[in-house]
Amino acid sequence: MHKLEDGRGAKPLNELSYGSGTIKSVIPTENAREHLVMGELLHRGYDAQVAESTKGYDLLIRRPTDLQLRKVQVNAVRIPPWYVRLECFDGDLADQVTVYVLIGPETALKPIRYFVAKNRDLAAHLHRPSGWDANGFLRIKALKDYEDNWDAILA
Repeated sequence: MHKLEDGRGAKPLNELSYGSGTIKSVIPTENAREHLVMGELLHRGYDAQVAESTKGYDLLIRRPTDLQLRKVQVNAVRIPPWYVRLECFDGDLADQVTVYVLIGPETALKPIRYFVAKNRDLAAHLHRPSGWDANGFLRIKALKDYEDNWDAILA
């Protein structure tokens, strides 16, 4: 967070241009990643909604003909790797689906990419540096086989 030039307070690092100047936006962007994925799912015929104030998942998803809702986690980055909590790859959370979103750099001209996988399918690809007890990361090469793998949500 940075102070506005006139000293009125903190703001996120999203830039807005107007006239001859540039300011940093004060528009909240916390749920942007969930809304990107939700839009893609709605386009593909799923019912989806953002799960507000939940721990361990970001979206609730189903096919219109299904009664059961599925919990889905969303993890987005501009540039890989994706940082993850190791607990998501053990126990019940190992069966949860995560959508890994690659937004790309701010100057990107390529479309957003989506990688969809069950946590357990990626567990062998986790990198855990020395001294990292609760977290690790996934490189893009671990996710390449899961690009646009939307059927994993209902598997």
